[in-house]
Amino acid sequence: MGTVFITSEKSSIEKDLFSYENQGGYKAWRKVLTGPAEDIIDEIEESGLTGKGGAGFPVYKKWRLLTSQKDNKRYVVINGSEHEPGSVKDKYLLEKYPHKVLEGALITAYAVHASEVIIAINEESVQSIASLENALVEVTSAGYLDQSGINVTVRRVPDKYIVGEESALLEVLEGREPYPRKKPPFPIEQGLFNHPTLIQNVETVAHIPFIINHGPEAYRNLGINKQGVTLCTLGEEFNYPGVYEVPLGTSIRTILYGLGGGLKNGKDIKAIQPGGPSAGFLTQNQFDLPLDAEVLREHQSALGCAAIKAFSVDDCMVQEIEKITGFFAHGSCGQCPECRMETNMFHTFIKQVCQGQGNWKLLGKIDDILDMVQGKGICGLIKMPVAPVKTGLELFHDEFCRHIEEKNCSVCFGESN
Repeated sequence: MGTVFITSEKSSIEKDLFSYENQGGYKAWRKVLTGPAEDIIDEIEESGLTGKGGAGFPVYKKWRLLTSQKDNKRYVVINGSEHEPGSVKDKYLLEKYPHKVLEGALITAYAVHASEVIIAINEESVQSIASLENALVEVTSAGYLDQSGINVTVRRVPDKYIVGEESALLEVLEGREPYPRKKPPFPIEQGLFNHPTLIQNVETVAHIPFIINHGPEAYRNLGINKQGVTLCTLGEEFNYPGVYEVPLGTSIRTILYGLGGGLKNGKDIKAIQPGGPSAGFLTQNQFDLPLDAEVLREHQSALGCAAIKAFSVDDCMVQEIEKITGFFAHGSCGQCPECRMETNMFHTFIKQVCQGQGNWKLLGKIDDILDMVQGKGICGLIKMPVAPVKTGLELFHDEFCRHIEEKNCSVCFGESN
């Protein structure tokens, strides 16, 4: 696993407390305890830090919303469930930099006047849990929690995709099945056990110590476009797979071929999804675009959690889209009839095309389904298959033709056809 971690003081693992302190660990925590909590939120605003879990919402806005709540019992939940296929950035942080995550979580809780921090981790990530629990013992024994009034607990959560949705995560933490809640009220207003709750991704809080230690401008300047950095996961299809901290604004081509070294099979990259399975596809003529959330949105894609999936020129994109729609059909919790219908129908249509049994009339119904479910669904999963399906139909029209009209896809039908 190749790794570049720019916001560390040095490029070394900081797994135990001694190593982390030697790299300047908990300096930011000691610093914030000497000043007003409100100043922390101002610094986070100036830094431009956005949530790294996928939505990209400005962090300071969520913090200010929480502090405006009248209920003084407040929770901070750090979401480390990481169910997004291809993403291992949070797992990497929890295993190699647990104290960075803990320090960022403590600063977050202090800034929003929360007394409880819960760090939720996928129960399958055994090493992540052990690493963080050990770090919590170390930091408690060292007295870093003394007089802070903050209690930190680690909770295991089920290995189900829908648990990544913030309100479904809260349901699990309250001992129920992971069914997303209707909104409003939002978790900021009425979250865990009906108290105001701030939910942040593991990576999001891991950026905070650097911002406090070096200042918002220094963090912004890490990015080519002065938006800081983000962690990217490059999958096993690359020559150099791993977790990389990438300056935002870096060209996608640089990430694919400079950091990733291209594909292991030696073939050209036909297309990518830059932000996980819900991101729209980008093809070769778009690889010079910058890794920038707004730019990617303009091209019907998304930065998401920056789990970059690359597809070879030999891959059948109809088959790949069928895998994606199948994933979302399986991942739907089934609570909303519209979501059950849409995800299952998308998968059925693409699967039939993949098997040589589809037709253009069938695919033409996709727009009708989208119109039917517009504005429906309790959570965002109902929208997730849309971008890959729509961009896939547009960008890989010739491959759909081979399945529908010619039935000569060597991947799906064999070389003889």
